[in-house]
Amino acid sequence: MRLLTYKDLKFFQSDLLKENNFIHAFFTKTSNNEEPIELQKQLNLFSNIHYAHQVHSDKVIQVNNILNLKPKIADSLITKEQYQSLWIYTADCIPILIADTKTRNIAACHSGLKGIKKQIIAKTLKRLEGIGSKKNNLIIAIGPSIKGDKYQVEKKDVEDLIIQLTGKSFIEKSLSINEIKKGEMIPLFKKDSNPNKILLDIQAAAILQLFKEGIKQTQININRTCTYSNPKLFNSYRRNKTYYRQWSCIYS
Repeated sequence: MRLLTYKDLKFFQSDLLKENNFIHAFFTKTSNNEEPIELQKQLNLFSNIHYAHQVHSDKVIQVNNILNLKPKIADSLITKEQYQSLWIYTADCIPILIADTKTRNIAACHSGLKGIKKQIIAKTLKRLEGIGSKKNNLIIAIGPSIKGDKYQVEKKDVEDLIIQLTGKSFIEKSLSINEIKKGEMIPLFKKDSNPNKILLDIQAAAILQLFKEGIKQTQININRTCTYSNPKLFNSYRRNKTYYRQWSCIYS
């Protein structure tokens, strides 16, 4: 992914989405004080804007071409309508933008550890299939989030998830994902100095869930920039306990 600057905004764009003519952005903290309608105006774009009140749920909402005046509780949005934009906000969780190259259906998904455990990614794909998408036509961009070496979690909270994703327990060797980003190995988890905790990579967990759903690595584009480790670019709840977020969006 490339970091772009337009006016006073800095945002990342996925080569995979751009090559398929999907307008989108993973914004940085330069958008701290901006709402989606203001960001859209700055980018000289037009659409019906949709966003949700995010609560780390497994709820996926399909939106239509009616202006979204009262956001509903959800952590994933999908649409098959033209001239819509879907917006999500994150600090250390993963922003995931999904597009169908054939139908032009789109989705925007917010997924932290709770969302991954609740299968929100799989449920988003299922809802996309319900509006006419086929998994082999989907392209998926995974935006910046906290990286594994900065994300300490309770071991008991992720034991079942790791077994579900890998078939392996903590006693066995950690699984690493190859070739998602050229030249980089992504360990799903690492040992921590505290025996009751581990360091978990939520991007790796998300990718493994995508693989389980039949998504191929050629359909995935990932940004491994760490929100925690880059205070000049990103808000991070783990780093600062801040409630500032950065927006991500995709246009149909």
